[in-house]
Amino acid sequence: SEEPAGTFVQTMSLLGDRLGPLLLQLPPSFSVEGMGVLEDFLSILPQGPRYAVEVRHRSWLGSDLPELLREHGVALTLIDYPRMEEATADFVYVRWLGNRREFPSDHTHAKRDRTEDLTWWSERVDRFLSGGREVFAYANNHYQNHSPSTLQRFLEIRQRTR
Repeated sequence: SEEPAGTFVQTMSLLGDRLGPLLLQLPPSFSVEGMGVLEDFLSILPQGPRYAVEVRHRSWLGSDLPELLREHGVALTLIDYPRMEEATADFVYVRWLGNRREFPSDHTHAKRDRTEDLTWWSERVDRFLSGGREVFAYANNHYQNHSPSTLQRFLEIRQRTR
C-alpha cells in the first residue's frame, strides 16, 4: 500500500496551504487485532501532511492506540462518543457524525437541537486551543440533519462564550 498511499498524498499536496489533515477512516470491522497493520501503515505514510485516524470498532476503546498515534504524530479523530476527548498530536480533528438512521434523508434544515453537546465541544476546543493545538472540525448531515446548521450553531456558541 506504500505506492498508492504515496500517490494519494502527492495528489493531495497540490492543495498547498489549503490542505488540512488527511483522515484515515478504518472500516467498522477493523478491530484492535489489527493494531500491527495500522502501525505498519502509519510508518510508511509520506512525511509532510498531518494525519488523523478514525476507529469505528469498540475494541479500540481502552487500547494502546493513543500511544501508537502519539509516536507517529497522528491525531485520534474525536467523534461524538462519550468521553472521547484525548489529543494525541499537535492538532485535533473532531467529527460530529450522528446517526444515519435518525436522519436518513431530507437534509435541508436542522431537526435536532444539539446546543448542549456543541457547548460541551466548545469547552473542549477551548482547552485544546489553550494547549497550543490547532483544531479542525467536520459535521455531517446526520448529526442534527443539516451540517451547515451544525457548524453555524457551533460558531454561534463560540462567539457567545468569548
